[in-house]
Amino acid sequence: MVDEGDGTPSPRSHRAAPLPPGALAQRVGRLSGVAAGVGLLLVGLGLFTAIAPPHEFYPDPLDGYDPPFLVVAGVLFLILAPRLLERTPAAWLFTLFPPLLALVAVVISPDFYSVVGAAAAVGFVVGLARYRSGFYRASSEAARTRELAVIITGLLTLLFGTVGARWLGGQFNPTLRGWPEALYFTVTTISTNGSQIEPATDAARLFVVGLILLGVGTFLSAVVVIFLPFVERRLSGLTARLERAQMQELEQHVIVCGASPEASAAARAIRDSGARPLILSTDPQAVELLRSEGFRTHLGDPSVEDDLKDAGIDRAMALVVAQATDAENLLTVITARGLQPGLRIVAIATSETSIPKLRRAGANEAISVVRVAAELLASAALGTPGPSSPRTGRPVGAG
Repeated sequence: MVDEGDGTPSPRSHRAAPLPPGALAQRVGRLSGVAAGVGLLLVGLGLFTAIAPPHEFYPDPLDGYDPPFLVVAGVLFLILAPRLLERTPAAWLFTLFPPLLALVAVVISPDFYSVVGAAAAVGFVVGLARYRSGFYRASSEAARTRELAVIITGLLTLLFGTVGARWLGGQFNPTLRGWPEALYFTVTTISTNGSQIEPATDAARLFVVGLILLGVGTFLSAVVVIFLPFVERRLSGLTARLERAQMQELEQHVIVCGASPEASAAARAIRDSGARPLILSTDPQAVELLRSEGFRTHLGDPSVEDDLKDAGIDRAMALVVAQATDAENLLTVITARGLQPGLRIVAIATSETSIPKLRRAGANEAISVVRVAAELLASAALGTPGPSSPRTGRPVGAG
């Protein structure tokens, strides 16, 4: 840093302070709108030049081949515009593709409209580069990046097919004329529907083979990356709604909190006695395993009021708290007792010292698994009668 003699930094060496998050989000929001505007401009220029070709700056064999490049670049901008609001590195990186396509249009077919489109695309990216450091969020970036990559690949495949079909139009039978016929041939080929247009030369046949391979690969990628997750989300939402409907119908059931071995054993004993257990746990694997055994389960935190309400605590006949640790059990007992003062609550304690704490928290019964197991083992070894009752608690409010 250069001083002016009195220790004050010179204006030339002064750097502007970074924008606060709120101001940065506002700027990126405006840039997202600009990206959509540039996209519409490019699409409009591409369609206009396809309908009414303008005068070229200089003639060459590729005159008039800029419309598909401009249209695809514009569509990419329209797709990326809302993604810029997420401020992920992938969104920033993919904004470089539309200007490249617009510059290709200028190189192969320079005219007034292609130059205007390229200038708008490049100008936008230059303006966006000032805020590059703000694109740092990585939330769900991997999935988003794959989706964008598949979309861009599909658009580039469509561009390759349309330009190639127009370039080799005379080598097909019947001859392909104009961009609409080239686009139609590309779509029908990629979709494997086929058409009455047949390649008449080896070059055209090789082009069709390449187009089919690219199209099938892009289609399969889209199925794996976009459509399957979409279907899974739909099915998950449907399953969640069905589960909520079933929960509303459930009453006089026993909520078993946790997926520990003690909780699973308690749920089996409750079911064998003719009652209906509902297992509430935060462990998705354990929940799926118990569900496969025929238990009604609900994925949630037993110490959270909303999850207990979703499990129908207001309609339950009892609550069994058998989580992995005494701390979790204690918090669940406190939460459940606060929601339902008259509910019967039975809690398991792994430590003897936790029994009075669970009783004071609101448990009607507090059971020491270790003590019960020890008494049963001792009675089995000595041949004496076992404990008449494993309960080590008392009703809430008893003296």
